[in-house]
Amino acid sequence: MASERHGKHNKPTISFRVTPYEQQVIEERVRQSGMKKQDYIVRSCIYNHVCVVGKRENIEIIRSEAKEMYTVLEEVSKELKKDVPALSEEGLDSMTERYLAFLDSMLWMLNGAKYLWEDKEDEEKNK
Repeated sequence: MASERHGKHNKPTISFRVTPYEQQVIEERVRQSGMKKQDYIVRSCIYNHVCVVGKRENIEIIRSEAKEMYTVLEEVSKELKKDVPALSEEGLDSMTERYLAFLDSMLWMLNGAKYLWEDKEDEEKNK
C-alpha cells in the first residue's frame, strides 16, 4: 500500500478556505498562542477554547507587534496631518486588515483573561 510505503503521511488531511481577513486573524492568534498552527486549529476545533499560557516568547511577540503597529500608525498619522498621503489606497487597506486582525486577536486573548480584573472592578465599585 502507498501509505505503508510512505508511512509518515498516512493520517487524514482536513483543509478549508478562508477569506484573507480570516487568514490574518488565524495567523495572529496562532502567533500569540505560541503553538504550531496545526495544534492551535485542532484544539480550537475540538475544545472551542484555546488556553494561552503567558510565556516570555508569547509576550515578546505581542510586544514587538504592538511596537511596530504604534510606529507605523504614528508615521501614518503624521503624514495624514500634513495632507501628504504616505500610503496608497491598497497599502492602507492592507495595513488596516493586518492591524485589525492583530487587535481582534488581542481582544480575544484579553477576553479570556477578564478574570484578572473583573473581580477587582466589582470590589472597587462596591466601596
